[in-house]
Amino acid sequence: MVYDNYKKLIRLLRKQCPPAYPVSVRRVKLRDKDGDCYRKDSRFFIRINRELPENSCIDALMHEWAHARAWNHRHDVLDCLEFEKTVHDASWGVAYAEVYRVFEQNFS
Repeated sequence: MVYDNYKKLIRLLRKQCPPAYPVSVRRVKLRDKDGDCYRKDSRFFIRINRELPENSCIDALMHEWAHARAWNHRHDVLDCLEFEKTVHDASWGVAYAEVYRVFEQNFS
């Protein structure tokens, strides 16, 4: 599988919608989820489930990229349950809109 549009979107997001730190994006085998995002030191790591078709990888990438864009340092100290409750707040919504705009402008 080539996933050309997925790869193109990663390049566009890095250029047009960068988070505060560099981002490493990988397609990996994940159980029970499409993707995740976490920060370690001065880098974000986005993992996308490699078993997804390209259109679903793109959806997951946009969702997770928005997490990197909206990340704030309080996310670093929350336990797993609190983290899940707080990461889809208003700032994430704005970040998702920014990411989606990049997608729309380049793939419509």
